[in-house]
Amino acid sequence: MTDEKIPPAVRLLLSERIESAGQLEVLLLVHARPEEVWTAAAVGKELRTDVGWTAEQLGILTKRGLLRHEVGGGAGYRGTAASAELQEAVAVLAKTYGERRVAVISLIYSKPPDRLRTFAEAFRLRADESGSQGSGGGVGGEGDGS
Repeated sequence: MTDEKIPPAVRLLLSERIESAGQLEVLLLVHARPEEVWTAAAVGKELRTDVGWTAEQLGILTKRGLLRHEVGGGAGYRGTAASAELQEAVAVLAKTYGERRVAVISLIYSKPPDRLRTFAEAFRLRADESGSQGSGGGVGGEGDGS
């Protein structure tokens, strides 16, 4: 499935700040009613998700500037992003998700293998470097007598 009809701002938002369809659902629910202050329990009840997982997602989305955390008597989360640009990107994302749900979800899940591959490669390179140092071999002919 192509993502050519997904706006660039949405693609960027998904690639940089959204890890899963569940996380996206949390974001879109809270943004759909920005006048409300949401608790993890309220979001969990609405989405039928575990409260602990929901609280974690709300925290992540807040750290990424997509939600605002309020403290005090009405502690909770609001669907207000850290900047007008992010707020607009979330609005476009919500509209796009309503029109092209499968394409949006496909974009979310098309990126993790790259991250995992990079993560795995970092460990493989470290293992190679450790092994190379002990055997006298290495990149660029180190230890080969040249």
